[in-house]
Amino acid sequence: MRIFGIIVLITLIGCNGCKNSKQSETVVDPNQMAADLVAMNKAKHEAEIVEINEFIKNKGWSVITTGTGLRYWIYENGTGELAKTDDIVSIAYTVQQFDGKQLYEASRDKPGTFKVGQDNVESGLHEMLLLMHVGDKAKVILPSYLAFGLTGDSNKVSHDMPLVYDLELVAIN
Repeated sequence: MRIFGIIVLITLIGCNGCKNSKQSETVVDPNQMAADLVAMNKAKHEAEIVEINEFIKNKGWSVITTGTGLRYWIYENGTGELAKTDDIVSIAYTVQQFDGKQLYEASRDKPGTFKVGQDNVESGLHEMLLLMHVGDKAKVILPSYLAFGLTGDSNKVSHDMPLVYDLELVAIN
């Protein structure tokens, strides 16, 4: 009988604790959570813009900024045709972080090739090539959202990383 009484007492105490823990649960407001995420994203975006502008200032580049936030400077003008959507292009490039660490490259001898506006490459790269003539060489800064975004490329580019390209449009095939 004593064991039965102890089990009942433990059960009552345990249930009382359950009620208290349920009362102390925090209810998450989805609207507040969305507002907090928007505010965090806006702050991150503004900090990245400051970082990009500081990088450009330190380099002394005279860049043009597009409506999407892509920044570029064509430092050598080519004489070829202007690239268009659906063109298959060959490009020579280096891709670097702001600290100068090189991540990727393709040379004139072994260029990267893809279809503008179609293939799965950074959206900022598609945008930039539509501004280039064959033979143009450009310095290009892709904000993270025009590069690999929140996830990076699962290889060398980490999440939320703006990238610097030294880009040449070698040919339109």
